[in-house]
Amino acid sequence: MKLVLDYKQYDDFLKARFVSGNFLQSSLWEDFLSRQGLKFWRATVLEQEKNIATGLFYEKKLPFSRAYLYAPKGPIVDLGISQTEQREALELILSKARDISIDTKKQEEIFFKLELESSSGLLKNIKKSKDIQPRDTWVLDLDKEQKDLLAVMHPKTRYNIALANKKGVKVRFSKKEADLKYFFRLNKKTASRNQITTHPDDYYQKLFQVLVDKDAGELALAEIDGQIVAANILIYFGQSATYLHGASDYAFRQYMAPQLLQWESIKRAHSLGKKIYDFWGIAPQDGSKPNWEGFSRFKKSFGGRAIYSPGAHDLIYDSFWYTLYNLNTKVKSLLKK
Repeated sequence: MKLVLDYKQYDDFLKARFVSGNFLQSSLWEDFLSRQGLKFWRATVLEQEKNIATGLFYEKKLPFSRAYLYAPKGPIVDLGISQTEQREALELILSKARDISIDTKKQEEIFFKLELESSSGLLKNIKKSKDIQPRDTWVLDLDKEQKDLLAVMHPKTRYNIALANKKGVKVRFSKKEADLKYFFRLNKKTASRNQITTHPDDYYQKLFQVLVDKDAGELALAEIDGQIVAANILIYFGQSATYLHGASDYAFRQYMAPQLLQWESIKRAHSLGKKIYDFWGIAPQDGSKPNWEGFSRFKKSFGGRAIYSPGAHDLIYDSFWYTLYNLNTKVKSLLKK
């Protein structure tokens, strides 16, 4: 088992099987991180020249000249190897992470945050922490005819899709950057309505540029009489299509545009030969995100199954600064309430 830094076939490893969020560990996300001006590194583990693990991680700055390293939905380890080998591969990546990021100051780095697919490879010396990416997700298997996909939906969802069609809602897909203005407008409305924090427009613009350049995604737009009332950002990677970001105008809720937009996106993924439609995050089982229950019910109404993961864990480098970091995080959370 050896660790290499210049291995180029990691996308093939990531695409070989479905892992929710594996695009966050791909060359696609490397490009996105690069366009944001972020420092990132990759470590890949080979066993007899076969890729068994890969980890893309980047630096996230903190106050007081501190930082942490973060692997979004990663590292990804081959679950076909033994649990002992999984832990060995993970330990190899984590033990080298600070050496790989040599051009940062080691004293800046407080911890390494990872988000593994399975608890089977978890190490004893890591600590459960607050999730950044959704811990659990909802997926729909696309190995059925479209009529059978409709059949597994909640009856009310099928009704709402038919109602949206009857009311004249139209759906189109776009790779035109000019259409992002609709998503920006609706995203601000959705954030205000749900009292949530979203990324700045520049974040979504850079992401969309990468998706278009890599032919890895597009916008899905729902319109009524020429007015865009719902917009989703879709990502295509490997076997899956992922509904990553979505927004809608609540003033037009009676038209059921979001339901039709999802159904047309599912059909789109099906026609592209994708095996999975990933609705992305749902409320975790521990009840820690009660404000997610509404959109979780919406996603589940299309049929499908849940995928659970252990969520974020931290490998702590500096206990003193890690305690201060968590205390500061808790204070900020309390002030927001």
